[in-house]
Order: sequence, then C-alpha cells, then structure tokens
Amino acid sequence: MHVDWPYEFPGAYWIDHEEEETLLDVLRHGSMFRYYGLGAAKYVDAYEAAARQFYGADYALAINSGTGALLAALSALEIGPGCEVILPAFMWVATAASIVQVNAIPVLCEVDESLSMDPADLERKITSRTKLILPIHMAGSPCDIEAIMAVARRHGIRVLEDCAQCNGGSFHGRKVGTHGDAGIFSLQLNKNMTCGEGWLLITSDKRLYDRAFSAHDMGLVRVNGRLATPEPYAISWGAGRRMTELCGAVAGVQLRKLPKIVDSMRASKRRIKAALAGTPGLGFRMMNDAEGDTGPFLVVMLDDEAKAIAATAKMKESGLHSVFRICEYGLHIYYNIPSLVGKVPLSPAGNPWSLAENARSQTRYDKGTCPVSDALFARSILIPIPSKLAREQEEQAVAVIREAVAGQTAGGGCCSCGQSLRDCATADSARQQEEQP
Repeated sequence: MHVDWPYEFPGAYWIDHEEEETLLDVLRHGSMFRYYGLGAAKYVDAYEAAARQFYGADYALAINSGTGALLAALSALEIGPGCEVILPAFMWVATAASIVQVNAIPVLCEVDESLSMDPADLERKITSRTKLILPIHMAGSPCDIEAIMAVARRHGIRVLEDCAQCNGGSFHGRKVGTHGDAGIFSLQLNKNMTCGEGWLLITSDKRLYDRAFSAHDMGLVRVNGRLATPEPYAISWGAGRRMTELCGAVAGVQLRKLPKIVDSMRASKRRIKAALAGTPGLGFRMMNDAEGDTGPFLVVMLDDEAKAIAATAKMKESGLHSVFRICEYGLHIYYNIPSLVGKVPLSPAGNPWSLAENARSQTRYDKGTCPVSDALFARSILIPIPSKLAREQEEQAVAVIREAVAGQTAGGGCCSCGQSLRDCATADSARQQEEQP
C-alpha cells in the first residue's frame, strides 16, 4: 500500500481569491505600513478587532514574528536576570531562546502522556526564583491548563500560554490563550492559519498589553497611529516588531476560515483514529480535552523504541513522508537544541548563565534531564494531518499505518468493525476523552 500524502501547511491550502483581493487592496492603496501610507491603513487594526472577539480577550496585539511576540510578552511580564521560567521538554527553540535573550533561566519540566507539561512535575520544579510558567499546547492539543493554573495560583506565579500549534483550540469550552495572563499564537506557514510569518498576543490585562505594545513598537504607545508618551510603567525599549498591512490583510481572512480549517483536520483525524482503534501494539497520546483538539497531528505510541524506529521507516517508505519519531522532531526536543544543551552565552561575558543574579539557578539540558519525557519521545510517532484530505487518502493512510505497526495490511476493512472507513458509522462520533484504543 502507498499513500499520496500532502504536506501539512494547514492554512495555506485554504488560500483563495479572498486573500488575493485583500493583498491587492493593500498594494493599490500604497499603505503597507500598519499606521499610515498613501491611503488608509486598516487591515492590522481589523485583524486585532476580530481576534478580540474570536478569542474573547480584551486586548489583541499583532506582531511580526514568534520570537518578537515571546520577547514582547516576557518584557511585559518583567522577566529578566534572577528569574526562572518553567517550560516543557517538548517545545520549539524560540520559546527557550526568548527566555535566554532576556537573561533569565529556562527550567525544563517533564511532559506526561499528553506530551504536554506535567502539572505534578511542574510543582516539583518551582523555586523561589520561578517568576513565570510557560505551558505549550503542543501538536494541536491543549495541555491540562486548569491544573497548571491551579499550581500557578498556589504559588502566585504568572502564566504565559504558548498556543503556536493549537490556534482555535480550547480547554473545557474556553479558548486556549485565555486561561493564563496572556496567550500567543503563531501565523507562520506551518500553523492552523497563516499569513506566512506573524504572531498574535492576547490578554485581558491592560497594563500587560500596554507594556507589550511598547516593547513590540518603539518603547511608547500610539494614539490614532501616532507615537505618544504612556504612563511610566509602559515606557520601555521598543524593538520595531510591528505586523505589516500585507500580513494583517491575509491574517484577517484566515481567521474567518480558522474554524473550518480546524473542523476539517479534526474530522480527518477522528476518522483515521477510529479506524486504527484496536490495532495490536498501537496506542495514542492522552488527550486532556479531545473536544478542544485542533487536529493537525496524530500521535501514535508503540511499545518500545525499536518498534517505533521500524514503523516510522515503513511509513515513510509507503508515502507518509512527513512522519517523525518525536525524539527526532528537530528543535522541538530540548536535547536537540545545541545552544541550550551547551548553555551558549549571549555575549563573551557569559550571560545569562554567568550573571550573579542567576548564580543560584543550577540547571542542565542534556539528554537525560527529563527521563520520563525521553522515554515517551523515543516510542512516539508524529503524523501530520493535512487540512484537505480525501477519504481515499485517509483510508490509505490507515492501511499504511496498520501495515507498518503490524507488519501486514489491514485486510478487508479499515477499522475494527470490519467496514470501510467511508462507511464506518462510528468514525465521526469518536469523542474519547482519552485517546486510548
């Protein structure tokens, strides 16, 4: 069996004349800068307004990159020397890098079988220097944010939610990004919605918003698009990370499409999972809230590392070219980040590791730092779910996965009931709270 599997890029498949027309409108009016131009600039403002309504937040700030959004948020939260920030072992390099770039210390936390921050280990990692918890809703699915928030409240620690891979997701009916003090979302090409490159920060804390705005722009605020001096708490060193009108125009259209994009991925994922249920030797990641999952990835777990290595190779040979064992998922894994493992300093002075304010923070980042996570990464396989799949492609993928795991084709039917995937009446109703076969 071989499957013709598309590349992921969820939002990109939904680009059509709507995005094209908005881009042409920006160019025709000569106003690519978000605050002024030959004509009226309007698209970034409109995107932020739509985002406030979509997420249910009082403030939304469009930013030009992920690192820029993280740095603006950390500045707004007053993270710097002497601060420890706890983040999960499964992440993206920019999250750790932003902590280092403000001269704070990243502290790794184990993940549980949901592959997101383990609230129990989080509690163990807290010290008197912990000033921020940075949970990540990885691989499209929400972490146990309510348990994490309970830990944070007990210790009086602020929370920044990284929702880069879970845009449009929710936990117990409430959008991810709205549980903590602030949330950030990616609009990069690989994400659920895209404008090529860009991020969004949301919060309902005005002081935090003002500080983030100042940090992302010119160290001040703006009134009617013009720089103005804010209250003293919001004066900072700005970094010029404004979103352009070109990106804002596309982002606004994609935000309107986001629910359909997510629904399409979730439907495909649920049909594939229902068909795979009962496959000997195959399990799934735990889901903290299956209803809040956005569906861009299916994670399968095998009995051990050797089986995962063999199964991954067979899947790739059969056309699932973009699958990874999670331990090989590049800079998403803590011990695959050379600058983190080696504690590479920002300057010859050795900062942040050499700073006197950080002397009490004793950390390591080499493989073995998070042994529970390491074991999960080694036997888990990440399978991207493209956002526009035909039923035939879904059925082919099921056959390929079953063959890779079991060493033989699914034979006759695609799921445990013996029916084809297209006819399986249980597929669309699969709503397991825990994604276990």
